[in-house]
Amino acid sequence: MKKTQQLHYAKQVVLAIAVLFSITSCDNVSNTKKTLVKSKGLPSELLVVVDRQLWQTDLRDSIENIVEAQVPGLMQAEKMFRITRIFSDNYERSYTTMHSKLFVHVDPSVKKPIIGINRNVTAYPQIELTVTAPNPDQLREYLHRNSAKIQDIIADAQIEMRVAQLRKKYSKKVSDDLRKTLGMTIRVPESLSATKCAKEFLWGGTNLNQKDLNIVVYRYDWDGSNEFDPIRYVSKRDSVMKINIPGERADQWMETVREKDQPLVICRIRNIDNKQVYEARGLWQVRNAALGGPFTSLVRIDSTARKVIVAEGFVYSPSTDKRDLLRQMEAALRTLEKPTTK
Repeated sequence: MKKTQQLHYAKQVVLAIAVLFSITSCDNVSNTKKTLVKSKGLPSELLVVVDRQLWQTDLRDSIENIVEAQVPGLMQAEKMFRITRIFSDNYERSYTTMHSKLFVHVDPSVKKPIIGINRNVTAYPQIELTVTAPNPDQLREYLHRNSAKIQDIIADAQIEMRVAQLRKKYSKKVSDDLRKTLGMTIRVPESLSATKCAKEFLWGGTNLNQKDLNIVVYRYDWDGSNEFDPIRYVSKRDSVMKINIPGERADQWMETVREKDQPLVICRIRNIDNKQVYEARGLWQVRNAALGGPFTSLVRIDSTARKVIVAEGFVYSPSTDKRDLLRQMEAALRTLEKPTTK
């Protein structure tokens, strides 16, 4: 391996201890923007940098199982990331400004496997994630045990890049209508220019036949339980959608797709912005109509108001891939907040 590349990895491991999951201050962000170039790369693109000798072993399978995994909750197979893979000895200046990078490395000098996270190293915005282990066996085991964690770190960073863009440019109409309806604000892409407001409910959308983006925000009474019940969530979702998103005929309305009477929904607990939320992913359809697609929701509990707040993004685009469309909506969901009173 080139000496410069060894120094790069050494720097990554040393800095990782200090910056792991660090939160950048507003002043630091401002200074970063002034001193770093704009990062490059296609949406959801990930540069994978791996030692050549590792790629020629079964560790290749371990790495590919992580970076080529499928997006959960879609009708058709789509990879989580758009992969560009190079060997460590080919890592050079033209790659340094990529917005998302994963380095996989064996270094006998480290005592145990470690994940290092660096942000805005050579460009802004940017994430560099380094997985290092003393030997191939430990690396293999560590990658297997932490595959979901690695995927989440990279995907979350890419979503947060979209969040930063939305905070600068967003649909003011949707945010203003949500403030009037539910006393909250949200920042969604400017293309969502149509809204529908009802009691404790808002829909915003693009009204397109392809690449149609939609957001819904609604709330209902909290029963006091901190346990997330997917069945109750889906039941409430379907009742809200039946009332507020009907089809053209009386026998048509949006509902959650089921298989053998079981909703096709994946749920888990997430920590976003240091707050616990429930994430749900699934498929929607319009009953008695050939319409459907994926959705993703973030469910929050407002214990003070004793309300469950649901923010959901769903996509209709039958002839295109949906990963990046859905991630736009995932970013929007993370901007939901109550305005601070002065």
